[in-house]
Amino acid sequence: MRSRILITGIPGHYTRLVRSAKGATVNYGEQQLQPESKEAFLRELSNISNTGNYLIGEGALRAMPAGATQIPFWHLHNSCTNGTGLDEINANFDICVFTCANLLRKGLSADAEALVLKNLNMPIVMLGIGIQNRADLEDGLPEGTQELLDVLKGKEHYFLTRGHETAEFLKSRGFSFVRPTGCPSVYFLPDNMRAALKRLPDVKVGSGRTVFSGYLGATEEAVRDVNMLSKPKSESFYVVQDEFLHFDMKVEPNKDGRVYDSTSGEMIGDMAYKHSDQLQRKLKLHTFFDTNQWRAWTSSMDFSIGRRFHGNIIALQSGVPGLMVAVDDRMREMLNFTGLPAIEASALEAANDRAEFVSDHLADLNVPQVVEKYNDRETNFRTALRDIGLN
Repeated sequence: MRSRILITGIPGHYTRLVRSAKGATVNYGEQQLQPESKEAFLRELSNISNTGNYLIGEGALRAMPAGATQIPFWHLHNSCTNGTGLDEINANFDICVFTCANLLRKGLSADAEALVLKNLNMPIVMLGIGIQNRADLEDGLPEGTQELLDVLKGKEHYFLTRGHETAEFLKSRGFSFVRPTGCPSVYFLPDNMRAALKRLPDVKVGSGRTVFSGYLGATEEAVRDVNMLSKPKSESFYVVQDEFLHFDMKVEPNKDGRVYDSTSGEMIGDMAYKHSDQLQRKLKLHTFFDTNQWRAWTSSMDFSIGRRFHGNIIALQSGVPGLMVAVDDRMREMLNFTGLPAIEASALEAANDRAEFVSDHLADLNVPQVVEKYNDRETNFRTALRDIGLN
């Protein structure tokens, strides 16, 4: 008999429609949300913290059998704290897939995660777990995160990590079933991923429609990328993920009281962000709370480049060639494992002509080798799921 699979942790965009949850039952509303006022928009963004996270939850769910059930993490946590308990959950499921990301980091104490997983009487699969920064581990993990690892040692557990570094760290802590598999988002729509990778050498940098991602409002390099990788009359776009929450990006309502057009995903309010005065190109900003809408819009682009992993993954899922700009340890771990094409931010910034630098890099890519490694990693991911019984 096939295992009854519970999925929780980082959600997909569909959980935006959850209206209530009781026991093992989740009720969804039928009306799509339209967060067009400033308050509604920022509230919607705060609910996920980073819209790129939706790709992680979606990738996890779509990798499971059709009968797998998504239960919002907040419902499980509330049940543990309000006295309801998880008896019904434990009675209805055989295994829990806990979708996570850079959970092993200095700035996060995983107290809530430890509480929920402690009360689940079933094997736990930590899917997509990763390290934020290697330096974070030197002084030890936060107390709640250490408690989480202790909880998992007392259960049948499986770690499918974002890459080799996280795998080695967990093995050093005494965990046995540890396999590097990469982020689950990488293996959603694999045919489109392969098609996009094969198109990379044909990209005409600066021409056509380019979509950027990565830290606009936090660093002037994001503005310089747009200026130097776009021609004066070309169309350039930027997709927001969490800049309004964590960086110096602000928006005020237009004359109609709106900041956001939910139909097109375009930011239509009065925008302000650091270094915007240095922008020499026309740049339209978009935000997406629905990954299907995000992909459909992205499919009209010619090229994607940026300092956000999932901002480029969704382009590849859409069949659009994308190039990563590596900026931190978490990104490098995923890139090193998957072999997806990337350039170092420091090398890009040091180039006298960024467009020429990117063009040369794309021309030199060994695309068959890139695709072969992607195929190998996809097989590795699905084999790991099968070995656990998640198929």
